Amino acid sequence: MATISRIKAGQVLYDKHKYKMGNTTMSRWGLWKVFVKEVDVEGKYIIASWNGNPPHKMCEQQVKKLMVNKPKLK
Repeated sequence: MATISRIKAGQVLYDKHKYKMGNTTMSRWGLWKVFVKEVDVEGKYIIASWNGNPPHKMCEQQVKKLMVNKPKLK
């Protein structure tokens, strides 16, 4: 798990969560790279982007769910 105090600009974090496969009840694990653009000096938020989306602000609660090391998918 990531903490804002240890994250640096330019670092790559990973977001792993389940998602539904289309219009079915089956689900699958997904892994996305999150690119950190900026880190707040006071340590309250980061500016990050993933999946080609424009960067946006992520608070401490959202950052806690991200992983520093690349996890293995089942």
